[in-house]
Amino acid sequence: MKVGIFGGTFDPIHKGHLAIARAAKEQFGLDMVRIMPARIPPHKQNKGITEDVHRLMMVSLALPVGEGIELDLTEFEREGVSYTSDTLALLHERHPDDQLFCIIGEDSLRDFVTWHEPEKIASLATMLVAVRGTDEKGFGELLAERNRQYGGAFQALTVPYYDISSTVIRQAVRTEREPHPALVKATDDYIHRFGLYGCKPTAVRREALKRYEELSERLAGTVSAHRLNHSKGVAFMSANLMAEWLDSEGILETPNGKRLVRRTLLAGLLHDCAKSLNGEETLAYLKKHRIKLRDDVLAIKGIWHGPAGRAMARERYDIRDTEMLRAIGNHCNGSVDMDEHPMEMAVFIADFTEPFRDHIPTPPLPVIRQIAREDAVFGSETVTAATMYYLRAIGSKETDDMACIYQTLHKIRTSKKGKGWKAILRKQ
Repeated sequence: MKVGIFGGTFDPIHKGHLAIARAAKEQFGLDMVRIMPARIPPHKQNKGITEDVHRLMMVSLALPVGEGIELDLTEFEREGVSYTSDTLALLHERHPDDQLFCIIGEDSLRDFVTWHEPEKIASLATMLVAVRGTDEKGFGELLAERNRQYGGAFQALTVPYYDISSTVIRQAVRTEREPHPALVKATDDYIHRFGLYGCKPTAVRREALKRYEELSERLAGTVSAHRLNHSKGVAFMSANLMAEWLDSEGILETPNGKRLVRRTLLAGLLHDCAKSLNGEETLAYLKKHRIKLRDDVLAIKGIWHGPAGRAMARERYDIRDTEMLRAIGNHCNGSVDMDEHPMEMAVFIADFTEPFRDHIPTPPLPVIRQIAREDAVFGSETVTAATMYYLRAIGSKETDDMACIYQTLHKIRTSKKGKGWKAILRKQ
């Protein structure tokens, strides 16, 4: 398979990046292009970049579904600086039959000799250099020089539309409320909803984001870095889903709408708070709080933290909101009547689809994310089906009511009650 590797900070990802990916697929017959955000970019080690969860959310929202342009988390698997040579070597080890094409910009062509292990990079991949046209001043000479240095590894990738600066975009959104023409709408919406790059947040108040940061710091002291990333991913995926649903009803920027997004954000962050406990500790914690698990739930150790988290969110993090506690308690499995509880659906979906997730369910994550953004019940139904498919494929157990939950959601979605969740949103 011919695979393009397109790395960068993507802070933010924009239409120029997508134009480059599409041009690479078309001009070089690539089967897919992997958009690979760098965790710690070598050239920006001492410069501030946007938090990982936001960069991954923006990429997941920007990528088109079904075009073979996909988010790749390879560089988030490793500690330390994200060196291209290490990434390419790892990809070769995992997929030895793939032919790799590394996509870079003209500025990287100039700086390539300063990169970490440039000879190794050139030996592992064909280097595609994005340029407006091969008649650009000095480009042909520089390309020829690099090919003499590195064994002909470089080829020009002509892209009519790509000269867009992420720096300029960041400066523009800080002061302008209008959508930026270089951004995919879903990404632009996300930036403004949560106040990235210094703009005024439209989906929550700044005080809510401060509360999120306070709880994040407390949570960081109890769970692993991997679990914290997942929790942040669920927080912003669920909050953005809620914002999408509210926006479709024209009530996002109302006081009640903002409160609902805030509550969903915090419920998503705390959904795995009981993961700080091991199995025996979780059972003891449940017993302490007089929570009795059904026999089918007791048989599945991996979901005990849901009901335990509900109690812990109340005791340790002072959460009193019943819908938030319900969303935390039911996030592993959902519930038969979750269509009446939009926050529960948002957290349930986000737990499966947040951007740090690297599993490959059926249907694929980008498809599930798109379905969920448009319809809460359909999204919950799809996640339930995908979870059942996955558990059965690996020979694992599922709760006795999971099939019933799926059937109920499917029946509701295909009936006149299918949009009832929207009426509930307006009441909350």
